[in-house]
Amino acid sequence: MPKTGRDLIVQGEIILNGDVLSDEWAVYMFDEDVFFTPRMVRDALNELGEGRVTIRLNSMGGHVYAGEQIRTMLAGHPGGCRIIVEGIAASAASFLFMAGAERLMSAGSMLMIHDPSGSCWGTEEDMRRQADATGALASVVATVYAAAAGITPDEARALMKTETWYGPEEAVAAGFADAVIEEEPSGSQSMIATLAGAKAAFAAAGQHLRMRLTQKPEPGSEPRSAIAAARGTLAKAADMKETKMEDDTPAAPAQTPAANPAATPTPVAGPPAMQADPGAPPVMAANPAEAIAQERARVRGIRDMAAPFVASGRLTQAEVDALIDDGTSAQAAGARFMAVMAAAEPAGRSGGAGSSVSITRDETETRMEGMIGALMGQSEGPARDYAGLRMRRLAMDLAGPQRGYNDAEAIRAGMRATTMMGGAYGISDFAYITTEVMNRSLLAAYNRRAANWQSVCGAPISASDFREIHAARFGGDFSLKKVQENGEYQAATLKDEAEGLKVERRGRTITITFEAIVNDDMGAFQRIPGEFAMAARTMEASMVWSLFRTNAKLKSDGKALFHADHGNLAGAAAAINVTSIAAGRKAMWEQRAFGSIDKDDFLQIEPNRLLVPPALELVALQFKAATAPTADGSVNPFKASLDPIVVGNLGASAGGSDTAWYLISSDLPPIQHAYLEGYNAPTVQTREGMNPDAVVMDARHIFGAAAVEFRGAYKNAGQ
Repeated sequence: MPKTGRDLIVQGEIILNGDVLSDEWAVYMFDEDVFFTPRMVRDALNELGEGRVTIRLNSMGGHVYAGEQIRTMLAGHPGGCRIIVEGIAASAASFLFMAGAERLMSAGSMLMIHDPSGSCWGTEEDMRRQADATGALASVVATVYAAAAGITPDEARALMKTETWYGPEEAVAAGFADAVIEEEPSGSQSMIATLAGAKAAFAAAGQHLRMRLTQKPEPGSEPRSAIAAARGTLAKAADMKETKMEDDTPAAPAQTPAANPAATPTPVAGPPAMQADPGAPPVMAANPAEAIAQERARVRGIRDMAAPFVASGRLTQAEVDALIDDGTSAQAAGARFMAVMAAAEPAGRSGGAGSSVSITRDETETRMEGMIGALMGQSEGPARDYAGLRMRRLAMDLAGPQRGYNDAEAIRAGMRATTMMGGAYGISDFAYITTEVMNRSLLAAYNRRAANWQSVCGAPISASDFREIHAARFGGDFSLKKVQENGEYQAATLKDEAEGLKVERRGRTITITFEAIVNDDMGAFQRIPGEFAMAARTMEASMVWSLFRTNAKLKSDGKALFHADHGNLAGAAAAINVTSIAAGRKAMWEQRAFGSIDKDDFLQIEPNRLLVPPALELVALQFKAATAPTADGSVNPFKASLDPIVVGNLGASAGGSDTAWYLISSDLPPIQHAYLEGYNAPTVQTREGMNPDAVVMDARHIFGAAAVEFRGAYKNAGQ
């Protein structure tokens, strides 16, 4: 009989002994083989209920993705898991050990972490892609080790690269385990008391699994499913173990070039001519590796197509498994799925007159959106069911039904639960929801805040990285010349200038502590986004207006933005009045196009904004006010064409001047600003890792500004 989750349970505990295998590869194993899979662990957890579970672990490792799937299950178990290493937890087994709410080592046990490894068969490009993918996988794995041990991912990766072994005390000291216990191990486990013994056993286990998978089924032996018998010959060439073998370990047979499913993120089947077609009928290929690739593609194709139907309840997982075990091609399975979908459609939705189309949202996503909306103060739509939700109740709701837990324990369990979308991002659902609330609230608060610096800036540009980018000006002599009698036209002269601009990243860390959640401190939670929005706007204003205060230099000519040579700096300081404004307008009207040599090529720039520090606000408003003059000579002809803008960053208290004022044309703004591509507003990102005592977020804003154009601005030092 196939092994089930109940087979893992001994006296109310789960025994994880043997190799870590994916559900798909379990069909190649025989009754005497010792292993466990994600499906078996899930069934065992369901059998024991939602309370705290003790798990006894003794495994050399195996399939890295199966290990991650099991780790996520254990980390998200409502009651938490107490995991005891009895013997060894190596490779993928050490990875899933990190899920324990309590991680314990027996006195003679060992722990080993290392980089995932695998093999690849294909072209040079195939191998490069595989190397990149394996490196990316290792970096992701490192974040899990880092979160558990309280170290950085780089430190964890360094330990992985050197294949680090720990005894029980060393594992505790390194932060990978919580304590050493002296209790006797369960009868099904074996002890490995020395490092040499552990390494030898690890190498032997990898070789044993390789040998098992290169054997055809013996006459009369019963594989774990009917389809496994048909696949028996496909097991040749399989390299299932996620392990680096010792130099003196016998290599796998030369005819086994298949990818290593135990360690590689995307198995590579072979050259393009040998890739399987997911829609083609199953074919027993002469080349074992090709046959394995075809079978994997078929199974993966069916599972991917079936996922939305299973999620919506239109198919059961048992029905999908039956299609796989029957050898149904991916193409035929897809046709069946479409038939199921068509049969489930209510009348009137297939098109034609009077038909309508409705889109239903996944229940999990709806629940998530409801919680997010409620925390943001909404009471309609999905948020209706969670109206008045607070952080304390959110954590307890995510924890689910708890047996024997007090409120604090339930909150802690809820802060690390991964039953919805959070686990897909390497964080808990609580962290995902609270971060999403922070981001949405921050964006709303940021957009509500006016940014007066935009009065001197044009449209933003996008920076692809943090290196200097250039805001270019193009011009030249475009004046029309007389065409010669022979029809010849004179060529225009083109010129360009560029000003350098870099974006800069700034940010702070936010921590929502366990104490704040227990105390239900919603005040800080709701106040933080507004404060960061204010800080982001302050950062932008400071960067833009400092260019005015310091009269920043243009890189193109090395001269200050406001300079006599630029024709935009008043020769004599004057207060705001009709005469001084007229002088500034004259200077701007007489600006010529960049690169032009024609004395008549004026840009005809007309200012429409009057920038003043707070000390000149009254003067500027009086200049703008519509009053009846006592004589024709007292008329202010400019009052309707200039909009006063008061800028606190320009005053003496900010390091500027209380007398200087500026004229600006919105058609030719003097400042260029930029955001990093994809970051046009401040954002909040949660640090990866399941921390039951805090949610740690990084709030950041990436922005830059530079002076780029002197012709659209004019300065008078004032009096």
